[in-house]
Amino acid sequence: MNMNILYLIPAYNSELNIRSVIDRVSDYTDNILVVDDGSVDETSHVVMNSRATLICHPVNRGKGAALKSGFAYALENNYEAVITLDADGQHDPKYIPGFLELYGSTKADMIIGSRAGDKADMPRDRRVSNFLTSGILTLLTGCSIEDSQCGYRLISRRLLESVILESNRFELETEIIIKAVQQGFKIRFLPIKVVYGKKFPTSMNRTLDTLRWLKMVLEQI
Repeated sequence: MNMNILYLIPAYNSELNIRSVIDRVSDYTDNILVVDDGSVDETSHVVMNSRATLICHPVNRGKGAALKSGFAYALENNYEAVITLDADGQHDPKYIPGFLELYGSTKADMIIGSRAGDKADMPRDRRVSNFLTSGILTLLTGCSIEDSQCGYRLISRRLLESVILESNRFELETEIIIKAVQQGFKIRFLPIKVVYGKKFPTSMNRTLDTLRWLKMVLEQI
């Protein structure tokens, strides 16, 4: 399927996993962009010696800020859509054809990887958090949101051109769902499985990021 898609990987202190992620994504495409969000390890050096294009933030600004830099790059370079994957290796590139097939058949402006059928392997804290946030968004937006937190997504150019994103951290991924629903964009979900384990540390501060999430949702709704 011939589509002009940018594969965007926001990264922070990801030197241990980023090369493997790039190599696996490169089995499907050469259009790979890594946004290094102020890493203090060798992430940028690893990316520079790979097949990916690199954008560097001089200081850490948050995952949302890294995504916005990648979105701006996609629009400036006339990409039709963006597929976002995390840099820690949890998102298996084998689902890329599924995203493209669903996009081609439905013309949905956002396709989100859904871990709804993968609850057995999901850590309990993430399972509870995702259940609550997805349920809250479903109630507030009137749209069935299977998975509000998964960062494995396809987002169309039409959507990126139409929304103004304000968040700079993890809550941006929810902000874009809310604004897509408010503006009538079509959202679909693709069942996926995610790899979990101790080798995939998170930079999320559960308490602080939850408070930011609640503040953003209240402001948007």
